[in-house]
Amino acid sequence: MVAPTKFAHVVYATHRYEEMIDWYLDVFEARVQHRNAKLAFLTYDDEHHRFAFANLGPIPDGQDGKKRRGVGVAHVAYTWDDMPGLMTVYKRLRDRGVRPQTCLRHGLTFSMYYNDPDGNQMEFQIDTLDPDAANAFMDGPAFAANPIGEPFDPDEVLARFEAGEPVEQLVYRSDQPAAALAGPAR
Repeated sequence: MVAPTKFAHVVYATHRYEEMIDWYLDVFEARVQHRNAKLAFLTYDDEHHRFAFANLGPIPDGQDGKKRRGVGVAHVAYTWDDMPGLMTVYKRLRDRGVRPQTCLRHGLTFSMYYNDPDGNQMEFQIDTLDPDAANAFMDGPAFAANPIGEPFDPDEVLARFEAGEPVEQLVYRSDQPAAALAGPAR
């Protein structure tokens, strides 16, 4: 097996959006990488983000907002060193009948999302930009307009990768500035 290189980040879905952000900023002495009314990305080191928060809106009437449907960990992310490692894992899982639920070119990562038997979501990714370029991309207009990214077909990407197409032509978003393409995609 090709094991992940590192644990990358955790994403929380919350009705207490501002409170959660403030708590993580304080407790982890984190800083905001990107924030709008629906999503916030925070980090405490050179990683583009260690925490993300999805705003579920106000707490529904009659609920206290704790551990209700939709609230909690949205996904846990793991990073591989390079495209060959990630594609090896994809092929192994696909051949066992385990398919990603969603595949996204986020701009700063190239990601496949899998659900475990309980429905917990795991993001398997490679970084496509070095830390400075990732930070700049998250601060730019393309990310502000679309912080989620673009879907891709993993079988199409695998075929193109195995045919020798450069990784840089496979992992970046269509709206990504050309200057950002100098990242570590391998």
